[in-house]
Amino acid sequence: MKWIGVLLFGFSLVGCVSITGYPIRTINFSEELSSLTSYFEATVITTYKEKDDSEKNNYRNEVVHARIRAINLNYNSFLKELSSESKSLNIGADSTVLLLGAAGAISTVSSTQAILAAASATVTGAKTSFDKNAFYDSTVPALISQMNASRKDVLARIYAGLELDHPKYSLMKALIDIEDYFQAGTIVGAVNAISESSGEQKVKADKRIERIFFKDLAGDRLRFFWKPDGTINATNETKIKQWMQANQLQNVSITSFIRSRMFEDARAKAVDEIPVP
Repeated sequence: MKWIGVLLFGFSLVGCVSITGYPIRTINFSEELSSLTSYFEATVITTYKEKDDSEKNNYRNEVVHARIRAINLNYNSFLKELSSESKSLNIGADSTVLLLGAAGAISTVSSTQAILAAASATVTGAKTSFDKNAFYDSTVPALISQMNASRKDVLARIYAGLELDHPKYSLMKALIDIEDYFQAGTIVGAVNAISESSGEQKVKADKRIERIFFKDLAGDRLRFFWKPDGTINATNETKIKQWMQANQLQNVSITSFIRSRMFEDARAKAVDEIPVP
């Protein structure tokens, strides 16, 4: 039974393994954050207002860059924690399941096999629970990608503002954008951004479907307008030809205009402008 103890000790070591994917920082994180504390004081607004016009731009920029730096330091630490939690969880659980299964396979004692099989099932069940509740494997990379994209969007807006003089982009306005920059780097902000993006994509898709359907429907409507009972309605034919001439389609036959895919956009426009009932 000693080898079981050795295996279990090995499991505990495996569970502690963590591949973070982040190199060790060469800076003292805490000290640098501490050095930026003064830029987060409420007095920065008063100090800004008391500055001469010639100094306000530089002071605004200094405060903004300091806050961006502090947010970036905390954000990178946050990403490292997310990565560490995800990888240590999966490596520990996956390896433990494999080792337990291997131990059960080589054991010749039926009671030992039963114990190891039960332990393996317990670990597997626990990992399944972790995967469902912690959502690391599939969702974290997507959330990080969204956070990075959202942060860049806001950062571009901030840098564009800093190109302006302080009357057009004051420190107060910059601080509002800085708050947006912080929120863009949060899980909640990423989920909201993904939800909004999905909503926009759905609206665009619906419009495309509607437009395609309307284009096909436009051809049918023009056909019925032109030949309501199977024969040409001369008055309506004249209206169609006049519209086609006004839109540089005088050399196209009505039949081609109604059915050719290359005139889909033009048909939809014609139905609206002739107008066709």
